[in-house]
Amino acid sequence: MPGNFSTTKTEYSSTAPVPGLPRLKKTRRFRIRNLRPKRKNIKVVHLLPNVLTSFNVACGVSSIILGIDRRFEVAAFLILLAAFFDLIDGKVARLVGSTSPFGVQLDSLADVISFGVAPPVLLHTILYQQYDRLGLSLVLIYTLFTALRLARYNVHANIEQKRDHFTGLPCPVPACFLAAAVLVCIEYGIAMDNAYFRTGMHIVMIGLACLMVSTISYPDLSSWHIEKRNIFQHNVIMALLLCVTVLIFKVVVFFLAASFILSGPIKALREMGKVRVEEEAPEEGKSNARETVLEK
Repeated sequence: MPGNFSTTKTEYSSTAPVPGLPRLKKTRRFRIRNLRPKRKNIKVVHLLPNVLTSFNVACGVSSIILGIDRRFEVAAFLILLAAFFDLIDGKVARLVGSTSPFGVQLDSLADVISFGVAPPVLLHTILYQQYDRLGLSLVLIYTLFTALRLARYNVHANIEQKRDHFTGLPCPVPACFLAAAVLVCIEYGIAMDNAYFRTGMHIVMIGLACLMVSTISYPDLSSWHIEKRNIFQHNVIMALLLCVTVLIFKVVVFFLAASFILSGPIKALREMGKVRVEEEAPEEGKSNARETVLEK
Protein backbone atom coordinates (compact mmCIF):
# COMPACT_ATOMS: atom_id res chain seq x y z
CA MET A 1 0.00 0.00 0.00
CA PRO A 2 1.21 3.54 -0.62
CA GLY A 3 0.84 4.63 3.04
CA ASN A 4 2.27 1.55 4.66
CA PHE A 5 5.58 0.54 3.23
CA SER A 6 8.63 -1.14 4.69
CA THR A 7 12.19 -0.94 3.55
CA THR A 8 14.97 -3.38 4.11
CA LYS A 9 18.66 -2.77 4.66
CA THR A 10 19.45 -3.67 1.10
CA GLU A 11 16.92 -1.14 -0.17
CA TYR A 12 18.42 1.72 1.81
CA SER A 13 21.91 0.79 0.87
CA SER A 14 21.06 0.43 -2.81
CA THR A 15 21.29 3.29 -5.25
CA ALA A 16 18.58 1.97 -7.57
CA PRO A 17 15.36 4.14 -7.59
CA VAL A 18 12.26 2.73 -5.87
CA PRO A 19 8.81 3.70 -7.18
CA GLY A 20 7.00 6.12 -4.82
CA LEU A 21 10.15 6.82 -2.71
CA PRO A 22 12.84 9.48 -2.99
CA ARG A 23 16.25 8.49 -4.25
CA LEU A 24 18.45 7.43 -1.34
CA LYS A 25 22.13 8.05 -1.03
CA LYS A 26 24.54 5.15 -0.68
CA THR A 27 25.28 4.47 2.96
CA ARG A 28 28.47 3.08 4.48
CA ARG A 29 28.44 -0.29 6.00
CA PHE A 30 30.39 -0.42 9.27
CA ARG A 31 32.35 -3.53 10.04
CA ILE A 32 33.00 -4.69 13.56
CA ARG A 33 36.75 -5.05 13.86
CA ASN A 34 38.28 -7.79 15.92
CA LEU A 35 40.17 -6.10 18.72
CA ARG A 36 42.14 -9.23 19.58
CA PRO A 37 45.79 -8.99 18.56
CA LYS A 38 46.84 -11.25 15.76
CA ARG A 39 49.04 -14.11 16.88
CA LYS A 40 52.22 -14.43 14.95
CA ASN A 41 53.15 -17.93 14.01
CA ILE A 42 56.83 -18.76 14.48
CA LYS A 43 58.82 -21.50 12.91
CA VAL A 44 59.99 -24.45 14.94
CA VAL A 45 63.60 -23.64 14.06
CA HIS A 46 63.30 -20.38 16.04
CA LEU A 47 62.89 -22.44 19.22
CA LEU A 48 66.18 -24.25 18.66
CA PRO A 49 68.41 -21.73 20.55
CA ASN A 50 66.26 -21.97 23.68
CA VAL A 51 66.26 -25.75 23.40
CA LEU A 52 70.06 -25.74 23.30
CA THR A 53 70.13 -23.47 26.34
CA SER A 54 67.81 -25.91 28.11
CA PHE A 55 70.30 -28.69 27.33
CA ASN A 56 72.92 -26.48 28.97
CA VAL A 57 70.81 -26.31 32.13
CA ALA A 58 70.22 -30.06 32.05
CA CYS A 59 73.95 -30.77 31.80
CA GLY A 60 74.71 -28.42 34.69
CA VAL A 61 72.10 -29.91 37.00
CA SER A 62 73.13 -33.46 36.08
CA SER A 63 76.76 -32.59 36.77
CA ILE A 64 75.86 -31.33 40.25
CA ILE A 65 73.89 -34.48 41.08
CA LEU A 66 76.54 -36.86 39.72
CA GLY A 67 79.33 -34.93 41.43
CA ILE A 68 77.62 -35.29 44.80
CA ASP A 69 77.16 -38.99 43.94
CA ARG A 70 80.98 -39.16 43.50
CA ARG A 71 80.86 -39.93 39.79
CA PHE A 72 83.50 -37.33 39.11
CA GLU A 73 84.49 -38.20 35.55
CA VAL A 74 80.94 -38.11 34.18
CA ALA A 75 80.23 -34.89 36.08
CA ALA A 76 83.32 -33.21 34.58
CA PHE A 77 82.37 -34.33 31.07
CA LEU A 78 78.88 -32.85 31.53
CA ILE A 79 80.44 -29.47 32.36
CA LEU A 80 82.36 -29.60 29.08
CA LEU A 81 79.18 -30.60 27.26
CA ALA A 82 77.35 -27.66 28.84
CA ALA A 83 80.10 -25.37 27.55
CA PHE A 84 79.56 -26.77 24.06
CA PHE A 85 75.83 -26.01 24.18
CA ASP A 86 76.60 -22.52 25.52
CA LEU A 87 78.98 -21.97 22.63
CA ILE A 88 76.55 -22.86 19.87
CA ASP A 89 73.23 -21.52 21.18
CA GLY A 90 74.15 -17.90 20.52
CA LYS A 91 75.53 -18.75 17.07
CA VAL A 92 72.37 -20.66 16.18
CA ALA A 93 70.19 -17.78 17.43
CA ARG A 94 71.98 -15.29 15.17
CA LEU A 95 71.90 -17.76 12.29
CA VAL A 96 68.12 -18.28 12.37
CA GLY A 97 67.42 -14.66 13.36
CA SER A 98 65.76 -15.39 16.72
CA THR A 99 67.86 -13.32 19.10
CA SER A 100 65.84 -11.78 21.93
CA PRO A 101 66.29 -10.37 25.46
CA PHE A 102 64.52 -13.45 26.78
CA GLY A 103 67.22 -15.66 25.27
CA VAL A 104 69.98 -13.53 26.77
CA GLN A 105 68.51 -13.78 30.27
CA LEU A 106 67.85 -17.51 29.95
CA ASP A 107 71.42 -18.07 28.79
CA SER A 108 72.80 -16.19 31.79
CA LEU A 109 70.68 -18.18 34.23
CA ALA A 110 71.87 -21.39 32.60
CA ASP A 111 75.50 -20.25 32.89
CA VAL A 112 75.09 -19.60 36.61
CA ILE A 113 74.02 -23.22 37.10
CA SER A 114 76.46 -24.93 34.73
CA PHE A 115 79.55 -22.76 35.25
CA GLY A 116 78.93 -21.08 38.60
CA VAL A 117 77.57 -23.93 40.72
CA ALA A 118 78.59 -27.22 39.10
CA PRO A 119 82.43 -26.76 39.06
CA PRO A 120 82.84 -25.63 42.71
CA VAL A 121 80.40 -28.30 43.92
CA LEU A 122 82.41 -30.93 42.05
CA LEU A 123 85.69 -29.78 43.58
CA HIS A 124 84.08 -29.41 47.01
CA THR A 125 83.07 -33.07 46.89
CA ILE A 126 86.58 -34.10 45.81
CA LEU A 127 88.74 -31.89 48.03
CA TYR A 128 86.78 -30.82 51.10
CA GLN A 129 85.25 -33.93 52.58
CA GLN A 130 86.52 -33.02 56.05
CA TYR A 131 86.57 -29.23 55.71
CA ASP A 132 82.94 -28.22 55.40
CA ARG A 133 83.28 -24.51 56.23
CA LEU A 134 86.30 -23.93 54.00
CA GLY A 135 84.71 -25.78 51.09
CA LEU A 136 81.39 -24.00 51.55
CA SER A 137 83.08 -20.60 51.52
CA LEU A 138 84.87 -21.53 48.30
CA VAL A 139 81.62 -22.58 46.61
CA LEU A 140 79.86 -19.39 47.72
CA ILE A 141 82.66 -17.09 46.55
CA TYR A 142 82.98 -18.76 43.15
CA THR A 143 79.21 -18.86 42.54
CA LEU A 144 78.68 -15.26 43.67
CA PHE A 145 81.50 -13.93 41.49
CA THR A 146 80.13 -15.86 38.50
CA ALA A 147 76.69 -14.31 39.02
CA LEU A 148 78.21 -10.82 39.30
CA ARG A 149 80.22 -11.33 36.13
CA LEU A 150 77.12 -12.44 34.19
CA ALA A 151 75.07 -9.51 35.53
CA ARG A 152 77.74 -7.08 34.31
CA TYR A 153 77.83 -8.84 30.95
CA ASN A 154 74.06 -8.44 30.53
CA VAL A 155 74.29 -4.72 31.28
CA HIS A 156 77.07 -4.26 28.73
CA ALA A 157 75.19 -6.36 26.17
CA ASN A 158 72.22 -3.98 26.37
CA ILE A 159 74.45 -0.93 25.89
CA GLU A 160 77.10 -2.10 23.43
CA GLN A 161 76.04 -3.15 19.95
CA LYS A 162 79.35 -4.61 18.79
CA ARG A 163 82.32 -5.78 20.78
CA ASP A 164 85.70 -7.34 20.09
CA HIS A 165 86.62 -8.25 23.66
CA PHE A 166 85.18 -9.39 26.98
CA THR A 167 85.55 -7.42 30.20
CA GLY A 168 86.68 -10.03 32.67
CA LEU A 169 87.21 -13.73 32.17
CA PRO A 170 84.19 -15.44 30.52
CA CYS A 171 82.78 -17.95 33.00
CA PRO A 172 82.72 -21.02 30.67
CA VAL A 173 86.52 -20.92 30.34
CA PRO A 174 87.44 -21.44 34.03
CA ALA A 175 84.68 -24.06 34.29
CA CYS A 176 86.23 -25.98 31.40
CA PHE A 177 89.68 -25.55 32.95
CA LEU A 178 88.57 -27.02 36.29
CA ALA A 179 86.64 -29.86 34.64
CA ALA A 180 89.61 -30.69 32.39
CA ALA A 181 91.94 -30.60 35.41
CA VAL A 182 89.76 -33.20 37.16
CA LEU A 183 89.73 -35.37 34.03
CA VAL A 184 93.50 -35.15 33.59
CA CYS A 185 94.05 -36.12 37.24
CA ILE A 186 91.75 -39.11 36.86
CA GLU A 187 93.34 -40.11 33.56
CA TYR A 188 96.94 -40.06 34.81
CA GLY A 189 96.27 -41.20 38.38
CA ILE A 190 97.18 -37.95 40.13
CA ALA A 191 96.05 -37.96 43.76
CA MET A 192 93.55 -35.19 44.45
CA ASP A 193 93.04 -35.75 48.17
CA ASN A 194 96.43 -34.55 49.42
CA ALA A 195 97.05 -31.20 51.12
CA TYR A 196 99.28 -29.74 48.37
CA PHE A 197 96.76 -30.33 45.60
CA ARG A 198 93.95 -29.02 47.79
CA THR A 199 95.84 -25.82 48.60
CA GLY A 200 96.83 -25.26 44.98
CA MET A 201 93.31 -25.74 43.64
CA HIS A 202 91.93 -23.46 46.34
CA ILE A 203 94.28 -20.66 45.26
CA VAL A 204 93.53 -21.30 41.59
CA MET A 205 89.76 -21.13 42.11
CA ILE A 206 90.01 -17.89 44.07
CA GLY A 207 92.20 -16.45 41.32
CA LEU A 208 89.75 -17.52 38.61
CA ALA A 209 86.86 -15.97 40.54
CA CYS A 210 88.76 -12.68 40.81
CA LEU A 211 89.60 -12.70 37.09
CA MET A 212 85.91 -13.08 36.24
CA VAL A 213 84.97 -9.86 38.04
CA SER A 214 88.11 -7.97 37.03
CA THR A 215 88.35 -5.36 34.27
CA ILE A 216 91.01 -7.26 32.33
CA SER A 217 90.16 -7.53 28.63
CA TYR A 218 89.93 -10.95 27.03
CA PRO A 219 89.61 -11.43 23.25
CA ASP A 220 86.31 -12.38 21.67
CA LEU A 221 87.36 -15.17 19.33
CA SER A 222 84.15 -14.89 17.32
CA SER A 223 85.16 -11.40 16.16
CA TRP A 224 88.52 -12.51 14.71
CA HIS A 225 88.91 -12.31 10.94
CA ILE A 226 91.22 -14.30 8.69
CA GLU A 227 92.74 -13.02 5.47
CA LYS A 228 91.78 -14.94 2.37
CA ARG A 229 95.37 -15.63 1.44
CA ASN A 230 95.94 -17.39 4.79
CA ILE A 231 92.86 -19.61 4.73
CA PHE A 232 94.78 -22.71 3.62
CA GLN A 233 97.38 -22.35 6.38
CA HIS A 234 94.68 -21.94 9.01
CA ASN A 235 92.84 -24.98 7.70
CA VAL A 236 95.99 -27.06 8.03
CA ILE A 237 96.52 -25.82 11.60
CA MET A 238 92.91 -26.57 12.53
CA ALA A 239 93.15 -30.07 11.04
CA LEU A 240 96.31 -30.83 13.03
CA LEU A 241 94.74 -29.44 16.20
CA LEU A 242 91.67 -31.60 15.63
CA CYS A 243 93.79 -34.72 15.24
CA VAL A 244 95.68 -33.97 18.45
CA THR A 245 92.40 -33.24 20.26
CA VAL A 246 91.00 -36.62 19.26
CA LEU A 247 94.11 -38.35 20.63
CA ILE A 248 94.43 -36.43 23.91
CA PHE A 249 91.17 -34.55 24.30
CA LYS A 250 91.44 -33.87 28.03
CA VAL A 251 94.98 -32.50 27.87
CA VAL A 252 94.23 -30.28 24.89
CA VAL A 253 91.17 -28.75 26.57
CA PHE A 254 93.19 -28.16 29.75
CA PHE A 255 96.01 -26.34 27.98
CA LEU A 256 93.72 -24.35 25.68
CA ALA A 257 91.71 -23.11 28.65
CA ALA A 258 94.88 -22.35 30.62
CA SER A 259 96.34 -20.41 27.66
CA PHE A 260 93.20 -18.32 27.31
CA ILE A 261 93.11 -17.59 31.05
CA LEU A 262 96.75 -16.45 31.08
CA SER A 263 96.41 -14.35 27.92
CA GLY A 264 94.43 -11.65 29.75
CA PRO A 265 96.92 -10.89 32.57
CA ILE A 266 99.89 -11.14 30.17
CA LYS A 267 98.28 -8.62 27.80
CA ALA A 268 97.45 -6.31 30.71
CA LEU A 269 101.06 -6.42 31.96
CA ARG A 270 102.40 -5.64 28.48
CA GLU A 271 100.06 -2.65 28.17
CA MET A 272 101.16 -1.39 31.58
CA GLY A 273 104.80 -1.66 30.48
CA LYS A 274 104.10 0.31 27.31
CA VAL A 275 102.37 3.06 29.30
CA ARG A 276 105.34 3.35 31.64
CA VAL A 277 107.77 3.57 28.74
CA GLU A 278 105.68 6.27 27.08
CA GLU A 279 105.53 8.24 30.32
CA GLU A 280 109.26 7.94 30.93
CA ALA A 281 110.21 8.98 27.37
CA PRO A 282 109.10 12.67 27.66
CA GLU A 283 110.78 12.98 31.05
CA GLU A 284 114.07 11.71 29.61
CA GLY A 285 113.74 14.14 26.71
CA LYS A 286 113.22 17.07 29.10
CA SER A 287 116.22 16.05 31.24
CA ASN A 288 118.45 15.75 28.17
CA ALA A 289 117.31 19.18 26.99
CA ARG A 290 118.18 20.68 30.37
CA GLU A 291 121.63 19.11 30.33
CA THR A 292 122.38 20.50 26.87
CA VAL A 293 121.28 23.96 27.95
CA LEU A 294 123.51 23.81 31.02
CA GLU A 295 126.49 22.69 28.94
CA LYS A 296 126.05 25.63 26.58
